[in-house]
Amino acid sequence: MRALKRFGGGVFLALALVSGAPTLGQTEGVVTGDQKALARWSQDLWTSAQGGASGKALELLNAVPSGAADDDLRASVERYRTNIERRETERSESIAKARAELAGALEKDNLVDAMRSVIEIDTLNHNDRSVLDDPGVRELVARAEAKAREMEAGGDWLRAHVLFARLHLLFDRERTYEPDVRRLGLRRTMLRFYVPELLHNMISAQRVEDGEEPLPAFNKLGEDWREKLSGVDEGMVFRAIGTGAQMHVDREPLADIMVAGFEAVRTMVTTSDLAEAFPRLKERDDVERFVSFLDSRIASLRASPAKADFSELVVSVRRMLSTNDSTVRIDRAAVLHEFADGAMGELDEFSSIIWPGDLEQFERTTQGTFKGVGVQITQNEAGDIRVVTPLSGTPAARAGIRAGDLIRKVNGESTLGMGTLQAVTLITGEEGTPVTLSVEREGHDGLMEFNLIRAEIPIHAVKGWRRTGPDELDWDWFIDRASRIGYVRLSQFTNNTTAELRKAATEMAAGGVKGLILDLRGNPGGLLNEATGVVSQWVDQGVVVTQEDNTGVERARETVRFGDALLSDIPTIVLVNEGSASASEIVAGALQDYRKAVIVGDRSFGKGSVQQVLGLGPRAAFKLTTQYYRLPGRDGAPGRLIHRRPESTRWGIEPDVVVEMLPKQFLDAYQLRTEADVVEFDGAGNLVNRENASDPTDLVVKGIDPQLETALLLLQSKVSVDMPGSRAQAH
Repeated sequence: MRALKRFGGGVFLALALVSGAPTLGQTEGVVTGDQKALARWSQDLWTSAQGGASGKALELLNAVPSGAADDDLRASVERYRTNIERRETERSESIAKARAELAGALEKDNLVDAMRSVIEIDTLNHNDRSVLDDPGVRELVARAEAKAREMEAGGDWLRAHVLFARLHLLFDRERTYEPDVRRLGLRRTMLRFYVPELLHNMISAQRVEDGEEPLPAFNKLGEDWREKLSGVDEGMVFRAIGTGAQMHVDREPLADIMVAGFEAVRTMVTTSDLAEAFPRLKERDDVERFVSFLDSRIASLRASPAKADFSELVVSVRRMLSTNDSTVRIDRAAVLHEFADGAMGELDEFSSIIWPGDLEQFERTTQGTFKGVGVQITQNEAGDIRVVTPLSGTPAARAGIRAGDLIRKVNGESTLGMGTLQAVTLITGEEGTPVTLSVEREGHDGLMEFNLIRAEIPIHAVKGWRRTGPDELDWDWFIDRASRIGYVRLSQFTNNTTAELRKAATEMAAGGVKGLILDLRGNPGGLLNEATGVVSQWVDQGVVVTQEDNTGVERARETVRFGDALLSDIPTIVLVNEGSASASEIVAGALQDYRKAVIVGDRSFGKGSVQQVLGLGPRAAFKLTTQYYRLPGRDGAPGRLIHRRPESTRWGIEPDVVVEMLPKQFLDAYQLRTEADVVEFDGAGNLVNRENASDPTDLVVKGIDPQLETALLLLQSKVSVDMPGSRAQAH
């Protein structure tokens, strides 16, 4: 539900037909009519969209001049109108169904399902909050809150977390339940870290209670918290918190940071299930003595915040460790770990310590390559580790591993009960080292053994409309070849994104591209210099983004200087949603400010802050938010801040043309786009199993993705007046 309501997930959507059928938008002839009316309509539509007049643009989109447009454009408009009507019918039906489910859940006194239904109704109603006017819903909210607090007090952490999370989703703008969600989320995180098998069994038991299949037995491989905390020391914590108090963009008071740290430790010692890792937590007297100490420190800091300085931090933490040693006797590294993580949480959600056990994974995610065998994996409902697809040209692909294979063993270690992160840790490793995957394949008796040598695997973030060959960059870049409209989606910003986009732009230019859809939905961001490089494909000079501190003083800027902007004159639409964050928002916002693109979709996430990675010794690091991003601005006006701060009423990138997707449309579109990307080729590069391949054209034809359909139709209307052979050319 969080993915549907807030993040939007990775929806990457588009358009074309299977080989042998006419491409959408294909023109077999020009229909005569009032060509000047068509040109005026096209210009008014694009001007309205570019100017942010969303309502007017959508109205014009439904009103193509009768007799002026060619058959294909009129057919596209009619299909669009039909699909929008279908969406609204589905909305009404979904609301009615959700209300019926709400009534049923209330009748059974199932507060969790009832809250889910309320959130669904609110989402379907454009988040207009009208559902909260219902007295029954207000009563439900009060009961859900009371029940969640009762569950937490009784140690039912998981269900309490679910209820608080749903309350928070409903009141995310007000942030009413944010402290509760953070606290319960912290309890769950601690269980996952220190007693993962217990948490696994708790979740499995809850599934059975809810009528679902239990999880497979827990796999303990790589789950020793002592190894993960090896190397944690006081100095590491003091340096991180001291630096954070001095350099954080909002200069949070040290007293507040310390209070958050003590509260996190308090949450730890009051999470009774952690007694499996720390037996003294079973001793009530010891717990109460330690909690009393923590409460006294919290009260003192709140009463005299001005007294908090670095020396107070050092003294207080050492007194905490000493009191711990004489009471609950939790491992000192664990106490430091929770204190520091809690303290960092007070700064913002993006500042954190990268502990010794996490440093390698962090470094891997910030690079454009990783060392492994080249398989994308997921975990299905049964807990199996499943191959989504082997990446072309990698050890896995060369060895013959296929999409759908189940990885049962890695180097002889069973993957049963293993999480995806555990599996990734086992499969990846140093380049040139061996790894053996034991695979179960449908139609094959027994396990198949693949002895592989790890290699450097590039991460390709640039994708097109339809795969045309076995290489990861073999794409058909045109969503509509007849109208010469291109389509590119960026999944993230890695160190080769600009180069790959440049290659795609060159190929589209050779194909006579007339318009382009840049899909940034679900893109969480990445490298800032790559975001600048992407903007440079449209903008040949100027500021892309500045970085400023909390007083508004500029500290840095990213600029494009006399670049070779291949796409500068190509009408472009950028698709964004709530999953578009950070570098995605910079690209979308800069292109919007320079009037190089029309933005279509939903408001973006609002992650416009700068994190510096600082060293904490040879085995750890510290990611700290130090500045905010500001966009270049338009017509001399100050640029916008992207970041969503607690007091913000505006954040992220507001689309010029707002187009909503229903939750079911989002899920269906995501699944179809994912399946369409997974294709098989034989050794000669020929597509195999074509009859089973998903067709991304359905995203538009069947109205699954109205955001993409709107973008395509806007561009079709824009380029229709300039197509060769058309008499609707604007002058």
